[in-house]
Order: sequence, then C-alpha cells, then structure tokens
Amino acid sequence: MISGVLRQGGAAIVAAGAAPLALAALAFRPAWRSGADERLGLSGEYDPGAVWLHGASVGEAMLLARLVPAIRKQGHRVQASLTTLTGRDTFRRVQPDVPVRLAPIDHPWPVASAVAQARPAALVLVETELWPSLIAAASRRSVPLALVSGRLSVGSWQRYRSLRPLFARTLQRIDRIGARSEADAERFVSLGADPGRVHVTGDLKREPLSTAPAAQPDLERMLAGSLVFVAGSTHAGEERAALGALFACRELGLPVVLVLAPRHLERLSEVERELVASGQRWRRRSEALEGPLQPGEVLLLDGLGELASAYRHAQLAFVGGTLAPVGGHNLLEPIQAGCPVLFGPHTDRVSEVAAQIIEAGVGRAVRDAADLARACVEGLSAAAATPAAAAIHFESLRTDALARTLELLHEVIPEPSP
Repeated sequence: MISGVLRQGGAAIVAAGAAPLALAALAFRPAWRSGADERLGLSGEYDPGAVWLHGASVGEAMLLARLVPAIRKQGHRVQASLTTLTGRDTFRRVQPDVPVRLAPIDHPWPVASAVAQARPAALVLVETELWPSLIAAASRRSVPLALVSGRLSVGSWQRYRSLRPLFARTLQRIDRIGARSEADAERFVSLGADPGRVHVTGDLKREPLSTAPAAQPDLERMLAGSLVFVAGSTHAGEERAALGALFACRELGLPVVLVLAPRHLERLSEVERELVASGQRWRRRSEALEGPLQPGEVLLLDGLGELASAYRHAQLAFVGGTLAPVGGHNLLEPIQAGCPVLFGPHTDRVSEVAAQIIEAGVGRAVRDAADLARACVEGLSAAAATPAAAAIHFESLRTDALARTLELLHEVIPEPSP
C-alpha cells in the first residue's frame, strides 16, 4: 500500500510539474486555444462504452473514416478524437453521426478526464499517435489498446531512439500494433515493442473510402474547358513552385488552370500574398462566381473537404510536403481519383508508396521547382494530346490492409454486449 501511495504521489508531482507545459501549449499555439475545453478534457462529444478512434489531422480523419463502417458492422459503436481543428471538422463532415472531439493535451490530468468520460471499449490509435499519457491513462483503466496503419519513418525512428526507455514503456502497453510494412514493424520492435504483438497489416490509406466524395457541380463547371493542375497539401514555398509551373504552361500556350490547396488553412493570408505578388488572376473558392476559370487562372481552396473532388477533375497533381522538407502527405489520394501525381524529393514519410507509384508509372519525382515546371509542362502536354492517358487505376496499388487490420482489432476489441 505504501508503495502504491508513493507511486500515486509521484504521478501527482509529475502531473503538477508538467501542468505549466500544458498551459504553455495553449498560450503559444493559437490554434490550440480554440476548443481549449475539449483539449483540457473538460467537455466534448462522448459516447461512453464505444470504441475510441484517434488520429492527428485531415489525412488521419479520412483514414479513420475507412474504419468506421467496418467496426460498426462488427456490432460496435464508435467515437473519435482528432488533434487538429481541421482534422476534427473534416471527420465531422465525412462521418456526421459519429461523436468527435479534439484530443486532450497529453498531460495526465486532461487525458484522465477524457478517458473517464469516454469509458472506451477500446482505444485505437493510427499511424504515429503515440501519446504516452493517453496510452498510460487507458492502460490503467484496462482499456484494450491498438495502433493501426502504424508507421515510423527513418527520421522519426532515429529521433525516438534517444528516448527509447520512454517509448519502450509506452509501446509495451499497446496490445497490438498493426504496422504498414516490415520495415515499420522492425522499427517498432527496435524501440521496445513486444515482437509477439507486432504484425504487418498494411497501409489503410491504400484502401478506398466507403463512399466517394460528393459531386460538386459548381466546382465541375468552374474547372470545365481547361487542363487542371492541382497542388494539394502545400507548405511554404510550394505554392510559389506551383505558380511557376502554371506560368511555364502559359508560356507554351497550354490552357491550364491551377487549384491550390494549402495544407494548413491558417496560412491562407500568406498564400494570398503570394498570389497577389505573382500577378496571376485568382479567386477564392468561397467567393468565386460559378463561371469557368480562364486559362492561367488560380482557384484557392479556402475551406475543408474539397481537395478530393478537385483531384477528380484534374489531369495532373502535385502533393506537397515533398519540395518543402516535411516528408510528404498522401500520394495515393490523387491516384485514387484517377490523376497522375508529381512529388518532390522529401518523401521520408511515404517512401514505400512513392517508389511503388514510380514503378507503376502513375507518378514521378521532381528535384526542385524548375523540375516541377518541366514535369508539369510534359504531363499536361501529353494529357492535352491524349486525355485518356490520365486515366490511372488506383486498384493496382491497393492492398488488403483493411481486412487485415480488422482481424487484428478483433483480437483486441471485446465482443459488444447484447
């Protein structure tokens, strides 16, 4: 009993010591101040007893959307949390009948409050959402834990090795880890995960959504009559590169329009300044008239949930976070929409998929902004001459990741009560 009291007292001291860090996160990250009550575990949409799915942002929201129908089909209710506002709002749009909230700050007090309110049948984390306090709080309540579509890039793995004792303790609390690849599985084990609990289940982002993006006739009308180049999930510097590619196409007389979709909407004012400086004609999607864009014009997507639809109308796409040293975003989303994809050299997060896309002939790596412009001219020139050349089949890159993930979760999630 004394040792238990000491452990509880030690945990309280650690929590109190970490409290200023949690408050600093709210103070210095303005985006985190919105929904602060949810981040502090004080409120939110809960469905006690339901399986809790957790992801980071927009990409993970769409990944979770692939899991929801299958988990429900097994008789379970579902609740969800996302780290970012855009992630939460995206999930709410694609799964409007699933309770969703912002994830608690990874501090013992907010996560304890959130777990107590959620009382989840199981906690399912995706990709690299390895929050030590959240995992510890769930483990203390004997909540079954799983990580699915788990990934560890080489860079992340090298950074985490210096914190191996912390990560080993966290990973050992997880009942099952479904890794994207053999390499990811080996990295989890090297950081301390129990080898018997780690299985290769594949990348859930290769699975199609249960429902296709809703058709948007006004967007289709706006993009009609031109070749469409979409630059999606862009970061600082990549909008300028995309505009350079548009300018190169205009110089050769190609009737190209550009759709720009910044990864983070809080950068919109920065991107708008870049557009003004470029001298190109441009419109905001939220304010645009329905008339079709003219060749050389730019459409700025300034809301959530329209990138997938834009890809469906495009002849060529560039996925950001790859010219900027971020590591890459979902390269398969344009492929799934039937659109070839370009990407830069920084693909640490998506290296396996990038290699397979190149091998399948449905995409191409570019070195820099000048190379992006050349590839864009070549790709759109070919699409103008033979439009059918842009019809790429996503099926060739699919796996059975969803089925294998559900098998893994079946070992973790208890049977639903009658």
